[in-house]
Amino acid sequence: GRPPAPRPPAHKAAEKTTRVRTVLNEKQLHTLRTCYAANPRPDALMKEQLVEMTGLSPRVIRVWFQNKRCKDKKKSILMKQLQQQQHSDKTSLQGLTGTPLVAGSPIRHESAVQGSAVEVQTYQPPWKALSEFALQNDLEQPAAFQQLVSFSESGSLGTSSGSDVTSLSSQLPDTPNSMVPSPAET
Repeated sequence: GRPPAPRPPAHKAAEKTTRVRTVLNEKQLHTLRTCYAANPRPDALMKEQLVEMTGLSPRVIRVWFQNKRCKDKKKSILMKQLQQQQHSDKTSLQGLTGTPLVAGSPIRHESAVQGSAVEVQTYQPPWKALSEFALQNDLEQPAAFQQLVSFSESGSLGTSSGSDVTSLSSQLPDTPNSMVPSPAET
């Protein structure tokens, strides 16, 4: 007593046949490309010879030549557009007139005054000197380390004078001057 299952019409089933994608091997591709280089629009006789040489169906050969012509046409159109764009870029730049700009110093120098070049050999940031000092073993720098410890125990920087700091920094190895406050800053 069940109703029969609905069946699709016969003509729609025939339309939905799927084709298998054709994969060409190197020999077939070489043969097709060679023929295309000689003549991108082969006649019927040439197509028959290609069918025999490659083992492909006439439809596959016809479609391969159509696709190849279409790809080549797209490439040639793209190349023409690029050439036109490059040509228009060149002509638009050639039409400009004016003074070429050259980067120079922001400070105006007199022509008679010639500056002397300053050679910078090395620069050591202040934090690097401190970190190197902190990494040194106190056996390597016992006097400087002890002075630093006694200096920090004796009082804070606010109560010490600038000369104490300056004298201490002169005894520390490789201490940059930028780390030592001047007496005017304290």
